Amino acid sequence: MGKSLIIAEQSEIIRKGLVYIAEAVGLFNAIREVACASALNELIERFKPDVLIINPGMVSIESLETLKELNDGSMKIAAMVYALFDDELMSRFDEVIMVSDTRNKIQKKIYSLIDKTPAGKQKKPEEALSNRELDVLKLLVKGLSNKEISDKLFISTHTVISHRKNITRKLNIKSVAGLTVYAILNELISIEEVQ
Repeated sequence: MGKSLIIAEQSEIIRKGLVYIAEAVGLFNAIREVACASALNELIERFKPDVLIINPGMVSIESLETLKELNDGSMKIAAMVYALFDDELMSRFDEVIMVSDTRNKIQKKIYSLIDKTPAGKQKKPEEALSNRELDVLKLLVKGLSNKEISDKLFISTHTVISHRKNITRKLNIKSVAGLTVYAILNELISIEEVQ
């Protein structure tokens, strides 16, 4: 099942930029935007997002704690920062995204918010996927077709399709863009290897 995201930011340029970057992650089936704090609580209660990216200027420490309780405490909240804010407020966010962060760094932070599992229980990519699935994933994100992958790995096209289905099921990532981000973030391939 896909994840959902709400971006709460007054600046349309920053909000739309975050939407663009979040869409490229490929893990969200719904991304909603809000430009004012007054509509935020209702939007969270209505859509129950997995992740909220918010301008810290839209909340106080007390209202941030209230937001955290709205979605059964399971919603991860990141601050989108481009001004100075109180250290105590900033320490209450699950992640801090700086306006000066690169696209790749922002995507890593978004991905880490989604993939927050308790320490010690997080599976490494090589534990989640078999060696052959890793081979297929690496070639897939490099832009090879099923036929090209089957020729390169000396397996049938049907087997490649089966591996792709298993990869999608195990990682719960349905798009090639999402798989590419996963492969880069988990250092299975370098960004230079992606065409």
